[in-house]
Amino acid sequence: MYLAIKEILRNKLRYSLILTTIFLISFMVFFMTSLALGLVRNNRAAIDNWQATGVVLSDYANDNLTASFIPEKDYKEKRSEEAAPLGYMFAVTNLVDDSEKVNVSIFAQEWDAFISPSLTEGRYPEGDDEVVVDQSFENYGIKLGDAIQLNGSEASYKIVGLTQGNKFFTEPVVFTSLTTYWILQGTLNSNKSISALVLKNDIEVTGDGLKQISIPKMISKIPGYTPQVNVFSGMIIAMIVITGLIVGIFVYIITIQKLGLYGIMRAQRIQIKTIVWSLFCQILLLSGMGIALSLLAIGGVIFLLPATFFFYPSWIAYSILSSVICLMALLGGIISLPRLLKVDPITVIAE
Repeated sequence: MYLAIKEILRNKLRYSLILTTIFLISFMVFFMTSLALGLVRNNRAAIDNWQATGVVLSDYANDNLTASFIPEKDYKEKRSEEAAPLGYMFAVTNLVDDSEKVNVSIFAQEWDAFISPSLTEGRYPEGDDEVVVDQSFENYGIKLGDAIQLNGSEASYKIVGLTQGNKFFTEPVVFTSLTTYWILQGTLNSNKSISALVLKNDIEVTGDGLKQISIPKMISKIPGYTPQVNVFSGMIIAMIVITGLIVGIFVYIITIQKLGLYGIMRAQRIQIKTIVWSLFCQILLLSGMGIALSLLAIGGVIFLLPATFFFYPSWIAYSILSSVICLMALLGGIISLPRLLKVDPITVIAE
């Protein structure tokens, strides 16, 4: 370790290039991971909050909640404390007498059902003209006690409760009663339908035109969800591999430049394992410093980004990725091992 630190301090410019490269790539890995996590959470957070074990959709919906419609005759006898009806629709909302609109997801349920959201402030609705909304509405200037319109309807709905961390399809959720949902659909007096029956305690529900699937399978069918996860995962993995390759190339070049020095060290009876240990200590120190600097930069980004940005910091994920980046950097250093192990003091010094 002493030799490693001494060498880094002696050649600051040379090793600062490696440090800067590791810092930049690590920062991009952490930043993109936070973007991916933010996007994933905003797609599925409201569903995760159900803590459900399964869901029943219409058979033709291709496991997609947004395409599912279950007629009243097919679900009426199947609803229970463990099978809660849910209505979903995409909508646009705005404050009464305000033209600025916000895209939202509407979740309709019975307020005593297990899928009802936990409140952080306010109370549950006592009438069909009252709703609960996600706390992120405050980012758009909509707050507790305000009256909103849904899909340009003449009716207004008072916000009486706030909940946190409830988004679906990247949009904040407005929670309404099933009656309000049917009014918005124009089906209150006929053809009432819901989107799904949400299940708990691993119960099974069967019926004509119905299909029961797991929550993870339904989430994977959210339009665009799986491709987004795959794209971000591929980019993150690619950057981590690139880190190992870049570090390996830098270290290999530096090793070639120092063959004469290593030859002198071998002539002084310094064991090869000491030289190799010094090399890998350098890589570990540089990787650790680069990662530490990138984490500090991420901490600054967290305070600068707007609240509406899809960015979710996860220090657990950062810890895992830091370990992987260090490992890849160390593996990159293996490229230099064959040259080190073949160093012949007499031949190298003669050159």
